[in-house]
Amino acid sequence: MLRKLYLTLILLVSLFKVQAFEAAFSHAVYYLPDPVYAGKINPYLEAYWQVNPAKLHYNTNAEKKIIARILTEVTIINDTGHILKKDHYVYETKPADSVAQLAYLNILELKRYFLTAGNFKLRVKLTDMNDTTNSIVYNDTFSVGKTNASVFYGDLKFVDTFYNSEIRTPFRKHGKQYIPWCESFFDSYKNTLNYYTELYQLNKVDSIDFPLIQSVFISKREGQEPFSTFIKLDTINTRETAYYDGSFNIRNLPSGNYYLNISLGTKLHTTLASRSIFFQRMNTNKITAEMVAQKAALDTSLENVNVLDLTKTFVKKYDLPQVTAILKMLLPVTDQAGARAIEGFLKKPDEMYMRYFVYNYFLAKDKVKPEKAWKEYSEKVKEANRLYTSHGKPGYETERGFYFLRYGAPSEVVTVINEKGSLPYEIWQYNNLVEMSGRSVGNAVILFYKTSESDLDFRLLHTTISGESHNSGWRNFLYTNSDGGTNLNSRAEQYIGSR
Repeated sequence: MLRKLYLTLILLVSLFKVQAFEAAFSHAVYYLPDPVYAGKINPYLEAYWQVNPAKLHYNTNAEKKIIARILTEVTIINDTGHILKKDHYVYETKPADSVAQLAYLNILELKRYFLTAGNFKLRVKLTDMNDTTNSIVYNDTFSVGKTNASVFYGDLKFVDTFYNSEIRTPFRKHGKQYIPWCESFFDSYKNTLNYYTELYQLNKVDSIDFPLIQSVFISKREGQEPFSTFIKLDTINTRETAYYDGSFNIRNLPSGNYYLNISLGTKLHTTLASRSIFFQRMNTNKITAEMVAQKAALDTSLENVNVLDLTKTFVKKYDLPQVTAILKMLLPVTDQAGARAIEGFLKKPDEMYMRYFVYNYFLAKDKVKPEKAWKEYSEKVKEANRLYTSHGKPGYETERGFYFLRYGAPSEVVTVINEKGSLPYEIWQYNNLVEMSGRSVGNAVILFYKTSESDLDFRLLHTTISGESHNSGWRNFLYTNSDGGTNLNSRAEQYIGSR
């Protein structure tokens, strides 16, 4: 009898036993305009976490509803050990009518705290008030940078879902609800990766650099080449603070470690701002042979790469600075994915992969004699240098040199230096031109100009080419008439007009 009672007690304990407190945490830093000082922005921290409801103890309240209560303690400490923020409160779960409803509880919290620039430690402690031995502590460090004279992104964060809504909740921003995804892990049940970030101080970008190109992409290495086709491109024309959200379908993304990246650049692939966030993918979905090949080709671990002996190729004779220069020479003729890879190499040089990139680019051009393809292209680079080198800057790095390498020599060049009411400018007319998309067009025009009489070189102002900078307000930059009028008889009007 005693043995039977003992076994019954053991069974009851096992049925009501709760495992240790389980929660996922994350945080991000964003900025808001100062309410007093125009042009100033103030940083704030978003701290957010999600609790597994199955790991809590529940009680019944006076209304016979089942609830749990969580003591929440948030502490922010600066690098000198001084406590800047201390937030203590009790979170009460949504009352449930039955035990079955507890499995559907969404215990998600988001708190915001204004800060200053500096280095900080975030500590969040959650304690089950029905069992104070059941708690969890999250510690992490983060930095808040000083705003400066350049454009920059706020943190990238993962979002579980987002949708239009006017309901006021802690998750609402810009007319949408952004429900956070509190971890950096995506298993096979999570086949959509949603993201959110903000972009600040676009008004400090030189107007000549607009429109800007924004790329969002998944990569195996931080900020470097996109994995497969996981890349999105947008044109940015606004000069106001902007926010961006979006999604990737990652059903076909193989298991592995990845980065989600966002980058803002000029039309000549100069990076102005970027941000990255790490995540892991565990994918048990059916993966095709093509996907496996893509993964092997881009994986950064050497055991997964078929290594070619580069000492037997034309690349061997170039040192690292020369390989770096060759990568810059390729910027005009690579696609967006290739340009992203080159930008990554320029920021974080990786000599072996840089050499592979150069070799593989010309191997794709000529599978039998890649060195011959390189020599032919290098002759074009030499011609660009001869024509457009300016004040120590090699021709291939100038804006005219860039488009010379991309589209070849124009059919006609019209250089206008002393036209009344206009800054110096140059028109390139192409009778026939192949766009980067592969489409052939006729009567294409590129307009360059000098931003002032003392400018050292011509800069791109406008093109009629699809996929390139189309600046319909080019007259506002080119003409210097004080009354805002146009030069109706100018060569620019004759060649471009309303195009």
